[in-house]
Amino acid sequence: MAEFDFRVRFHLLDGDYIGCDAQELLVVEDQEGHRLRLKSGEQGVPIKERSRAALIGGAYPSEEDARAAAAQAKRALLIWAVTERIGIDLGDGKVRGGLTNYGRPLLEQQTGRAFRMDVHGVDVYPRQDDPMFLSVDVKGNIIKDPTTFIEMVSRRFVEPVALTEKQVVAAELYCSSFFDVSFRSRLITLMSAVEALLDCPERSSAVLDVVDLLDKTVKEANIDEATKAAMRGSLQWLRQDSIGQTGKILSTRLLAGREYLGKTAPKFFRYCYDLRSQIVHNGQPSDPTVDLLGIANTFQAFVADLLLASFGVSAA
Repeated sequence: MAEFDFRVRFHLLDGDYIGCDAQELLVVEDQEGHRLRLKSGEQGVPIKERSRAALIGGAYPSEEDARAAAAQAKRALLIWAVTERIGIDLGDGKVRGGLTNYGRPLLEQQTGRAFRMDVHGVDVYPRQDDPMFLSVDVKGNIIKDPTTFIEMVSRRFVEPVALTEKQVVAAELYCSSFFDVSFRSRLITLMSAVEALLDCPERSSAVLDVVDLLDKTVKEANIDEATKAAMRGSLQWLRQDSIGQTGKILSTRLLAGREYLGKTAPKFFRYCYDLRSQIVHNGQPSDPTVDLLGIANTFQAFVADLLLASFGVSAA
């Protein structure tokens, strides 16, 4: 019966890396013999010299089991990255470019090894003896402690944190914000991460009555059907609390007592939310002297704290 392995290739921010001299590091081995290993992003190069690396797990009795374990490993990586407050790019698992039908057998004949494309993200495949992955070089020069990596990822892999898909998206957005060169786009990406966490509650019955009345008025108005549909669709958003209000409530609940740039958590969130709106709608803040770089950096810390609190994970 065929067995399956998985590989989760990830990129750290250019210049960040995990400080391990080895090319391969055992992260965890469970009671069923499944091994999770950290491997360098390039054959023959130590982990500490590349900002790209991969978690490889296996062997699993089915493709479904391997995919489930890969998702678990991906979430463990996300929690590690948020806790360490670093950027991590987990890709989309899509193959871009590749070996031709002629080139693959030729390479395999020359090397005596199986070849696969170096998929950025999750890749699940039938177990092979020491396959090779085509890759590109990435330089790195900032160390992350490999002991902390092993402790945290192995713990979250063996004892996974139950994250919702919304929390996973929020974590991915947070981590991708480190790749935003522009601090304006970073602020917007980080606000999207917070929005992904939110579940806006329905407003009071009195407010819903007003929305229903407005909807009825639009429905009966002497205007074209396309405009009616657009207006009635917009009115449905009024049935729920605003993102700004819901974000303040979540910040109050999860970050009570914390301050950011001298503001309480809910006030800082509202301040950043207003800045985000000004940038999106006007291209810049209403106050052109505002230090967007400093605010974006502090908001990055705020979002990390909010995410970890929502995960039920304490900061390192």
